[in-house]
Amino acid sequence: MKLTEKLYWYPWQGRANNCNSCIYRGSKTILFDPGHIYNELNESCLEILNRNMIDDGITLADIDLVLCTHGHPDHVESAGLVREKSGAPFGIHKDDQFILEAISQHYASNSAKELASLKPDFYLEEGDLVYNSDKSLSSEVKVITSPGHSPGCVCFYLPEEKTLVSGDTIFQNSIGRADLPGGDINTLGASVEKLSNIEGIELLLPGHMGYVKGEAAVKHNFDQIKRYFFA
Repeated sequence: MKLTEKLYWYPWQGRANNCNSCIYRGSKTILFDPGHIYNELNESCLEILNRNMIDDGITLADIDLVLCTHGHPDHVESAGLVREKSGAPFGIHKDDQFILEAISQHYASNSAKELASLKPDFYLEEGDLVYNSDKSLSSEVKVITSPGHSPGCVCFYLPEEKTLVSGDTIFQNSIGRADLPGGDINTLGASVEKLSNIEGIELLLPGHMGYVKGEAAVKHNFDQIKRYFFA
């Protein structure tokens, strides 16, 4: 679904768990959070995403970068397979490397098929997005570290679109859980506070549930969450 001239939104609408994905078509085409290959009900999550992308005139071969907000399998499992199909480098924060290793080990123990490698091509750091000394996206995508749901959670701010890709840090009227390995509710609260201070966000694209549109609505969403979860 096209949201702006450069931004596409793919909410998960299946029965079992998977994340929302989105695509930014700026100087490079970026796929954020490609999600599961198959989920616990064997829904073909990546194929469904691929079909929805094709409806918008985008193919996996068009992807230049794969960026993940964090390392949980419902956000990152298909990243290696997308890389194989597109040649797109894959980036994530280094503090979630231990989760990627656990996913690969679990997959090897419980599946007859081998999972495409989840070894990142580069690690995300706070600030302008730069990969392999290429600064072409440095004004288009900002990486904001937001630990709490996992140690390596990040969000992506797109200034031209006034959009925050928030992963599982913050949802519509809720937050990501903090009781998984490496999670911490106090750290998550500090991350929510940090994100709420970004000026002028007009579109909040979370990893689950619906998006929040309009600067006033986004601000209200932050205020509600801080009051309910962290007051």
